[in-house]
Amino acid sequence: MADHIRFVLNDQPVELDGLSPMTTLLDWLREHRGLRGTKEGCAEGDCGACTVVLERADGHREAMNSCIALLGQIDGQAVRTVEGLQGPGGAPHAVQAAMAESDATQCGFCTPGFVMSAYAFAAGGERADLDTIHDALAGNLCRCTGYRPIVAAMTRVAGLAVEPAPQLPTRTGSASFDDCFHAPRSLAELVALRARHSEALLLAGATDLGLLASRSRKPPAAVIHVAHVPELTAVSETDKQVTIGAAATYAQAMPALTSNYPGLKTYLARLGSRQIRTMGTLGGNIGTASPIGDMPPVLIALESRLKLTSTRGAREILLEDFFLDYRKTALVADEVIESITIPKLWQGEAFFCDKLSKRRDQDISTVAAGYRLRIKSGRIDDARIAFGGMAATPKRAIAVETALKKDGFAAAIAAVETEFKPIDDWRGSAAYRLQAAKNLLRRLELRVTSPGQAVEVEAL
Repeated sequence: MADHIRFVLNDQPVELDGLSPMTTLLDWLREHRGLRGTKEGCAEGDCGACTVVLERADGHREAMNSCIALLGQIDGQAVRTVEGLQGPGGAPHAVQAAMAESDATQCGFCTPGFVMSAYAFAAGGERADLDTIHDALAGNLCRCTGYRPIVAAMTRVAGLAVEPAPQLPTRTGSASFDDCFHAPRSLAELVALRARHSEALLLAGATDLGLLASRSRKPPAAVIHVAHVPELTAVSETDKQVTIGAAATYAQAMPALTSNYPGLKTYLARLGSRQIRTMGTLGGNIGTASPIGDMPPVLIALESRLKLTSTRGAREILLEDFFLDYRKTALVADEVIESITIPKLWQGEAFFCDKLSKRRDQDISTVAAGYRLRIKSGRIDDARIAFGGMAATPKRAIAVETALKKDGFAAAIAAVETEFKPIDDWRGSAAYRLQAAKNLLRRLELRVTSPGQAVEVEAL
């Protein structure tokens, strides 16, 4: 017997039966619940018109895209839409009032999404500085360009006191919805399901697979949802390494990543929006095996390794050996990515990373790079460098590393053309990618030799 999807919507319990778990949350809100304040603008998690807030059991509120979230993912969660915001006595909520009083509404189409992002920001107790506000709004687009009054409204509501999170539905065991959406709660059951359903797609945050249901209108036939398996959502560290569960979201992983690798702070802020980082995972970014995924080149440079698990046991593999060809990996049909382990930097090591894209925010990389350097007496004693967007897979630049250690940056720059043969596509030509990679190495040289001269370009 299939389980029923249960969650909380605007403080009220919901139980669904007879509805496909592959239905997007946005479609259900609008077509089945009549809550049309949440809009569809892009159907791919870019514009923010579909923003709702996920209310965690610990009281955290996180903005998320409802257009790419599947109903099966919402089981056991609490969601709030713009209709669920109210002030005392039924008056407008303080966030809604601030938006109206700041003249931040313009045409109004995008306004509910901005309101929900502002609500999550206000509930987080963050400072009202411009960098933080811009980060909170990076996933919301206003076609009327009314950002100044929106920022003013955000400034007014920073640190707003909010009510406690609602009580979440209790589900202690694994669930299966409509015999096609499997949601295990233990690693043992996950790998057993994987062995029985090798055709099912592994689903973590749906920031990629969700597009099949939202934009393509061809949802997957079967999925195994890994987001409730404790081993896959854990984040831990020792004095030597950081281990991130494959289904831990970027929002959950960022504190450990940015504290141990400060060079990732700006980089991760450009990896999607807050809505995407609420849902997206490192394991998903790796598992899709896109040559322009943001994290693989960075993690390869950091000498990361994967733990791959099946009913046969677990094995470890260096991330650089995981990618075999375009969209092909070393993952066997009955395996799952359990975790990513990243060695910490040693004394005398430096780490940098770069991302070039057509837009600064909310865009996939054209070229991405990570560099881990060991510097002794002003010389580079060792180096690990990797690029994305330069080959059919994210790729370690071994020839560039060798030239750098032996003959310096000029030789490393010259080695780029011998090691990489990128392609032309609409994001950038092969010639552009080669020149960009060379220029990034020139910037890296300045970072090492003349930090005050290293130019950090804001819009690329």
